[in-house]
Order: sequence, then structure tokens, then C-alpha cells
Amino acid sequence: MTDDQFIGLAIEEAGKSQAAGGAPIGAVLVKDGKVVATGWSLVWPKKDPSAHAETECIRSACQKLQSLDLSGCTLYSTLESCSMCLGCASWAGVSKVVFGAYKEDVPDNPYEVVDYKAEAYSVSLCSPLGGKIDVRGGVLRSECAELMRKIKHWSPVE
Repeated sequence: MTDDQFIGLAIEEAGKSQAAGGAPIGAVLVKDGKVVATGWSLVWPKKDPSAHAETECIRSACQKLQSLDLSGCTLYSTLESCSMCLGCASWAGVSKVVFGAYKEDVPDNPYEVVDYKAEAYSVSLCSPLGGKIDVRGGVLRSECAELMRKIKHWSPVE
């Protein structure tokens, strides 16, 4: 499968998240071309600020694989990973992060770091497992940005 196809799967997960009362953000973790785990944004349903789609996906993958080492895995997300999620991916040794919408595509939802860019931030990360994370954004960008159209200040708007 291609990056576009895996982001398509993340978009499907975003729909499940929204149906469960979460923000429409989804993530998929892939190793050797196979989906290892999926995750949804569960911040609102769990009342847990760390329950982002990416962290939920990483937690699920570590449990499924019974390992904290996700080297060789690619994390796909519908939205640019925040600094917490990118840091979590680094700690787990994720090799690559691919995302759809950039934070500037969702201007009504400010990030925690001014002028944040995941692709630039990743350069400064040092995984405890060694290696660097390759980050690439903009895959199915408009489709992913559309998911967040009715979300403002990280809350749903009617």
C-alpha cells in the first residue's frame, strides 16, 4: 500500500473517533506494510489530554507487539502531530511519521508551541533507541483538513 492509502485508513479511523465522541483525528501504525495498530482521538471521551490519536495508536502497538521498540514502523495521522505525540513516537523509536493536514490548515485550533512545524521539530529529537524520525506532511492534505472544519479551539462547533 502507498502513503495515500494508509492515510486513507487513518481518515476512516477519524470517522470512528468522531462517532465515538472524539475529535475527527485518526492514526494508523504500520510495520512491513501491515497495519499493527490504529488509534483515535479520545481526549474528550476519556477526559484525558494525552489521549491523542497518535499516542493511543502507539500504546496499542506496544501492547500488541509486547515491546517498547517500534523501530521500522511508520505512523500515519490525519493531522500534524503535536510535540507530545512526536516526542512519544521518538521515545518508541518510530522510524517515520506521515500526516495529512498541517496545523495551519486548522487555524482555529492552536497548537501548544508557537510557530510549530513537526518536520522542523523532528530534527531536534533524539530517540533513546537511536535513530531519527523522518517526518513528511501534506498527504491527502485537503481531505484531512476537511475533517477538522467544524472543530474550533479543540471543541466541536454546531
